[in-house]
Amino acid sequence: MAFISTFEILLKPQLPKSITTTRPELSPLARNVLQGYFLTIANVTNELVFLSLVVTTRTPGLDPKKVLTVLDTTGIDGPVSSDFESKGEIQKSRFTFPVNANDTGLFILQPDATNEELREEANFELRGYVEIYISSVSTPKTTQLIITPEHRGTFFGTDRAELGEIAYVLPLANGNSLFKLSQDS
Repeated sequence: MAFISTFEILLKPQLPKSITTTRPELSPLARNVLQGYFLTIANVTNELVFLSLVVTTRTPGLDPKKVLTVLDTTGIDGPVSSDFESKGEIQKSRFTFPVNANDTGLFILQPDATNEELREEANFELRGYVEIYISSVSTPKTTQLIITPEHRGTFFGTDRAELGEIAYVLPLANGNSLFKLSQDS
């Protein structure tokens, strides 16, 4: 197991509605933002490895009706098998997937913008942290990965504000993008 980074996913206005209601002149600054957590994982070994990501959040946790998770290794986004487990106020969600030898995958965790109710409400935010393991179904018991976490966001909204984007790399818990994992640790 290794800690990767923290994350924050959003689907909400840049400025709280309480501010723009009382200060309408700030409305042009109040575009909505859809921000996701993007995790690039490169398997730099010569063996297929099954990995498990564990996303830890506080209540309300990952709600599969409000959160979209995708793994892309071929340029065609696909679903990720997940296991949502609630433990009191802390919620751990496990996602297990393969990464081929010498291949790179992109794991995406973001608010589900296809959910019309969530989009109209525009009041979703969730923070937590991410860990990575070699899955128990993996044949290799050790692996090396290059991991890059980042936030990417798209601004949208008011008639006067145009689309905009942000992207920034997140600091890694171990300070090193090369992860050496073993099932024993």
